[in-house]
Amino acid sequence: MIDESKVKNDEIYSRMKISNESTDIMENNHEMSIEKSMNDLFEKFSPKPDTIFLKLFPDEHPLSAEQQIFFINITEGIFGYNEQVRNENLKILTSDYNIKYLLPYLCTFIKETIQVNIAFPDLTLLIYSVRMVKCLLSNPHLNMVENLHNLIPAVLSCALARKISKYYYDNHWTLRDFSVYIIATICKKYNTELNNITGRIIRIYLRPLREYSSPLTTMYGAIKGLGCLGDETVKTYLFPNTTNVSKRMHMIFERKMHCYHPEERSKQQNLEAKHVRDVILNTLAPALYKSKNVNDGGLLYSKYFGYLGKFLYMDVKNLEKIETDKQKALVYDLNYFVPSQSFNQNSS
Repeated sequence: MIDESKVKNDEIYSRMKISNESTDIMENNHEMSIEKSMNDLFEKFSPKPDTIFLKLFPDEHPLSAEQQIFFINITEGIFGYNEQVRNENLKILTSDYNIKYLLPYLCTFIKETIQVNIAFPDLTLLIYSVRMVKCLLSNPHLNMVENLHNLIPAVLSCALARKISKYYYDNHWTLRDFSVYIIATICKKYNTELNNITGRIIRIYLRPLREYSSPLTTMYGAIKGLGCLGDETVKTYLFPNTTNVSKRMHMIFERKMHCYHPEERSKQQNLEAKHVRDVILNTLAPALYKSKNVNDGGLLYSKYFGYLGKFLYMDVKNLEKIETDKQKALVYDLNYFVPSQSFNQNSS
C-alpha cells in the first residue's frame, strides 16, 4: 500500500521547491534590471572622450620643404632690419616665376599682418606689407584674381582706417596715398563687367564722405582714392559729395578764428583738417580747370562747393597762370631755336 502521508509530503516539498526556484528567478531578474538601469545611467552621464580618427597615410603638405623654407626666408627678409635684404626679397616678389606657388600663402600672410598692425598700430610693418602687394602686382607671372578678396580689404584698411600709426604726427599720410594708388592699380588691371571692382570701391569711398561724423583721416583716404580713379570719377562722384566736407572744414577753421585761445583746439584735429583741405583742393582744382573757365570771382564755386569754393577758385586761377607761363616759355624757346631768314640766306 502507498503511504498517503508520504505522498502528500513529497507533493508539498516539490511545490515549495518550485516556488523557491521561481522566487530566485524573479530576484535575479530584478537585480539584472537594476544593474542594467544603473549601467544606462552611468553611460549617459559619464564623460565621453573625444573621438580621434587616425589616418594610416596622412596627406602631404601642399608645399615642399624647400618651398616652406623659401616662404620663411622671404617674409623674414622683408620684415627684418636689413634694408638690403629687404630690397632683394622685394625684387624676388617682383620677377620670380616660382612665387606663384606661394601666392595664396603670401596673400593670407599680408592680410593677417595688416589686421594685427592696424589693431596695434605699427606704421613701419604696414608700409612693408603694402610694398609686398605692389611687388606682387608687378610680377608678370602672377594672376591675382583668385586672391583679391584678401588683398583689397587689407589695402583699403591702410587707406581708410581711423588710426594706422601710434602717434598722430607720424607721416601716415604717405601710406594712405600709396594704398589708394595700389587700389587704383588693381581696379585698372582686374576690373571687369562681371566683378565690377571699380564700382564697389567707389561706393566704399563715398560712404565716409556722406557721413558727417566720419574721421578726418578716413575722409582723406576716400578723397585721395577717388582722385586716383581719374577725372571722370571726380566729376561724377566727388563733385556732388563735396558739400559735407566743406561744412566740416568751415566748422573747424571758423571756430579757430573765433576762439580766444587757439591752443585749446586739438592739434591733431587741426593737422588732419589741413590735410583734408589740401587733398580736396588738389583733387578738385585740376578737374575744374579742365572742365570750364569761370571768371566771376569765385561766386559760382562758392555757391556749389560752399566754404571751399573761394579756395578752389584761387587754385584754378593759379593753374591757368602756370599753364599760360608754360605756353609763353614754349613759344620763346621755339623762336630762339628756329634759325632766322637772313642766316639761311648767308649760309646758302
